[in-house]
Amino acid sequence: MNKAYRYLTSMQFGLILLGLIIIVSVAGSVIPQNNEAMYYVRNYPNFYQVIFTLKLNQVFSSWYFLALVILLCLNLAACTFRQLKKSMAEEAVPASFVPQTAFKEGQESDVRAYLEGMKCKAETNGEVTRYTGREIGKYGSFLLHFGILLTVFFWGLGSIIPKIHDQTCYPGESIKLEDGTEIRVERFSIEDNTGRLDYASDIEIILPDGRSSGVRTVSVNHPVSMGDYKIYQQTYGTTGKITVTDKEGHSDSFYVDPQDFLSADGENGIWFDNLYPGYEQDETGALTLVTSTSGHYENPVYVFVLRNQGESEQMLAFPGDTVDVGKLTFTFEEPVEYPGLRIKHAPAVINLFLLLSVILLTAGLYLIFFLRPVNVLVSKDGCTAVGRNEALALSLKQLLSKGDNKHA
Repeated sequence: MNKAYRYLTSMQFGLILLGLIIIVSVAGSVIPQNNEAMYYVRNYPNFYQVIFTLKLNQVFSSWYFLALVILLCLNLAACTFRQLKKSMAEEAVPASFVPQTAFKEGQESDVRAYLEGMKCKAETNGEVTRYTGREIGKYGSFLLHFGILLTVFFWGLGSIIPKIHDQTCYPGESIKLEDGTEIRVERFSIEDNTGRLDYASDIEIILPDGRSSGVRTVSVNHPVSMGDYKIYQQTYGTTGKITVTDKEGHSDSFYVDPQDFLSADGENGIWFDNLYPGYEQDETGALTLVTSTSGHYENPVYVFVLRNQGESEQMLAFPGDTVDVGKLTFTFEEPVEYPGLRIKHAPAVINLFLLLSVILLTAGLYLIFFLRPVNVLVSKDGCTAVGRNEALALSLKQLLSKGDNKHA
């Protein structure tokens, strides 16, 4: 039982848990998370059943991810407690001891002077004096383990607590969130001025208290943060736009989706079928529609059904074309490109605690490598450097070597 407990609280077991968490996290990063079921059926036709079975579409809220994080936290807590207990333990000064390094004539005073110059505290028991200094250094291992524990804990919270949802928004419009936060999309582009794909949105985040992020650009792998929100460029789309004008000159514009029916009387109008990114024309003039493309629609084509006086006719239209139906005029505009934003809401305090955890971890590493504690036992016969302090051992060796040359 004790052997099993020692293994479960060992650093070796902790490294195994950390490796498993990294593997699971990589899977959660490679496979898009929290999308609708049909997204995985369409994009992973040969793998979607495995995704659903193993919850690879919701990795960071799955039971096994939570279990791994909890086990790692318990393991690190045990290691941290053990290191703290070890750091606080006081070593007794022996009444007699056999020194590791024997003194030659005059070397004892050199070593004592060197240690006193390091502002070491001296404690004598019989003929043996223990010199101690930089005692804060003995807490380096504890701070390292404690920093790792807090980092894993708050990183886990940061993966579990955030609320994530995806939202599309047309340029010039806004998304209103539950807490009153407003996200306005000023502009979206699939390509930059050189024709290179960039998928960038200019957005403004306005918090409920009126604070604004100003207009900032969010693109793939470059999210924008404000308050408790982080906005990612997730997907994109292209939709048709039709302006309807009546005989009096009043007009309104509509973004259209397949099967939308634009009509004044419910009988006459246009039934929007689809928007295609382009077309190809053969020698006879016949058009073949291009059904898919990546990036900007070069030669967009509207396909719709014209309904007028009880008759229906399927027709094609290009941006700039107009169609008169009854008292209405329909103008087909340039298609509108719009972003799909991933909105992540997480308390900002988690990131603050995560930063503090990393600072503790870094402080622990600094103490371990640069402020190792000094613990040297000295008698008239020789000295012993207690504990792992290679730099001190080397300094004493060099000091005694100089003493040999001085007294030769």
